[in-house]
Amino acid sequence: MSKRNLKIGSTFYLHTMPLLHHAIETKGFDYTAENVKTIDECTLRTLKGDFDIGEMSLATFLKVQETDSSLKALPVFARKIPQVYAFCSRESGLNSYKDLRGKKVAVFQYWVTASIWHRWLLTHHYGVDAKDIIWCPLRKDRMDNMPYPEDHQIHWDYVEGTPEELLRSGQIDCFFYARKPDRFDGLRWLFPPSPEEQIQFVHHSGITPITHVMAIKDEIVQSSPEIIDEVMEVYEKSKAMGYREAAHMASLYLPFADWHLHQTESGLGGRDWNENGWSENKPILETFYQACIEQGFIQQPYDLSDSFIPYDYEK
Repeated sequence: MSKRNLKIGSTFYLHTMPLLHHAIETKGFDYTAENVKTIDECTLRTLKGDFDIGEMSLATFLKVQETDSSLKALPVFARKIPQVYAFCSRESGLNSYKDLRGKKVAVFQYWVTASIWHRWLLTHHYGVDAKDIIWCPLRKDRMDNMPYPEDHQIHWDYVEGTPEELLRSGQIDCFFYARKPDRFDGLRWLFPPSPEEQIQFVHHSGITPITHVMAIKDEIVQSSPEIIDEVMEVYEKSKAMGYREAAHMASLYLPFADWHLHQTESGLGGRDWNENGWSENKPILETFYQACIEQGFIQQPYDLSDSFIPYDYEK
């Protein structure tokens, strides 16, 4: 009997690099893996059905689940600490989320996962009402007919603008995203360049924000449930291989990389900060899901557990 061939789509991360290089051997299925340029493209192509397993924006996946259950989520994730990805002009007097009341804050799209996490942090951890900020999306949202809160200030004047130029020119005050701008001259981080406050946030809240998730066609889950265990093991092997290789490469490029890596891991309690699996991550996913409801993104609530495969690795 021939093995099932799965088509996998993903962007290039440390934990997907070996998988995309086809460095992981499998027994119960074959696979082809495509390195997709952006999460926007990968999300939309996964929705279109191009991939059997595809990386998706967590926010978009949860939004689609309101009306379409043809995809389920594997508990395989990518994460970012949002405070590390808030930027302003080098000349700015801003130093914290608390300084952003009445300011113009650009976001790549209003409803990208990172924007929702930033607004959740503002409200729940820094006491800043998102209504007091002027939101400036730089692109239209990836899906049409999205809801927008009528009591929020959303200015669409900067669509197609570049965050670096808008910050340097003073047209916007801050930029929230999930990666550092490419041209960083004249810019700086909003928060002082120390991880202490962010590490305290992780310890206090227990949350390392999830941004992307791997979605699988429900038809595969129903027709071939026996392959799920191996699919999850493939992602875990890929992550372990990718982290080892990244640590080695970083040490060749940055002289203090090994020391910084050790300090970061120690600060986070020596645990796997990007741990996969359902039970450990359910509270984080529920927090984000509730944020989507609070902010008006999800308007037809559902049982979050129905959208995920409840897989946990053996300790």
